[in-house]
Amino acid sequence: MSHLSKCIVGAGAILILVGCAKKQTVVMPPAKVTVVKAIQKDVPLYEEYVAQVFGLSDVEIRSRVEGWVTGVHFKEGSQVNKGDLLYTIDDIQYKTKVDAAASDLARAKTEVVRAKNELNRVKPLTELNALSQKDLDNADAAYHAALAEEQAAKSVLENAQIELGYTKVHALIGGVVGISNARAGDYVSRLSSSSVLTTISDVKSVRVRFQISEREYLRISRMAFAEIQRMKKVELLLADGTLYPLPGEVNFANREIDPKTGTITVESTFPNSNGLLRPGMFVKTRVLFSTYANAVLVPQRSILQLQTLSQVFIVTDSSTLKAVIIETGPKVGDGWIVKKGLKSGDKVAIVGTVSLTPNSKIEQVEMKWPTDTPAQQ
Repeated sequence: MSHLSKCIVGAGAILILVGCAKKQTVVMPPAKVTVVKAIQKDVPLYEEYVAQVFGLSDVEIRSRVEGWVTGVHFKEGSQVNKGDLLYTIDDIQYKTKVDAAASDLARAKTEVVRAKNELNRVKPLTELNALSQKDLDNADAAYHAALAEEQAAKSVLENAQIELGYTKVHALIGGVVGISNARAGDYVSRLSSSSVLTTISDVKSVRVRFQISEREYLRISRMAFAEIQRMKKVELLLADGTLYPLPGEVNFANREIDPKTGTITVESTFPNSNGLLRPGMFVKTRVLFSTYANAVLVPQRSILQLQTLSQVFIVTDSSTLKAVIIETGPKVGDGWIVKKGLKSGDKVAIVGTVSLTPNSKIEQVEMKWPTDTPAQQ
């Protein structure tokens, strides 16, 4: 066979192979896509506010006298009862004042006795005209002056005894005592910052304060009485996202709008028998504003936002995708309320990063989406 013939045969073989390759079409399997069913239920719509916890009473324990701290009689962070001894302050100078005041009172009482005797002596002599009326008046004045001196001496003694009592600092309320700002050997004064020795918080119940905007205040003020009464029940979300098990109740709203922030402070009270809530904690209060009746819900990640439009892919009976424009409402937890475009039971595809288009054939991977959705975000 000549060289030319060989080339023709080879070219023919190549054409045959190419022709066969064109006939072999590669069919890709359908993409696996997570599918959930739209659910329908009454959805409570909450508003959340950043809040801070305070004790039912947060009482600063202050020094009311000056002196050296001689003893600290409590364990920081422990529970104390009303009247428990917390601190002792050096009392030597105050005992000396008490002794001096007691001596002055004894002297004043002696003077009262002397003046009384003098008045008793002068009075009958005046009646006999043996002494003048002026002598009687002077004796009477001296007696009443002695009585006044006695009363003044009593007051000085009582004040000295009170100050001596202040050298023993007792708990004014029962509760959890905080960190001590004074140690044994420290000098404390009633006029400086060192007068605050510690703080006791009554945490059997706690106060939780949060702020709402002026617009929200006006919105609430225009609600019906029954709606406002319902909103008095408040829930609490802790820092780790968990829901505090016991509801609270709104106590009051402040008398004024803060002109600096444009907000009004609202205070609520929560029971705290287990001591979980501590003063200073930052939490979130959750207030039920309304309930969206028969709301259709789908996962937020199933909704595609295209500028001003929102779209989902629903799955047809033939396992193909169909794009549907929807109207959305509030977000609720990881769900989204759909006002128009979907009905309960519609299968919605969570496309994610998979590149799919309408009419794409898919393999459904059904996922049970929780019917109990978290609070509104």
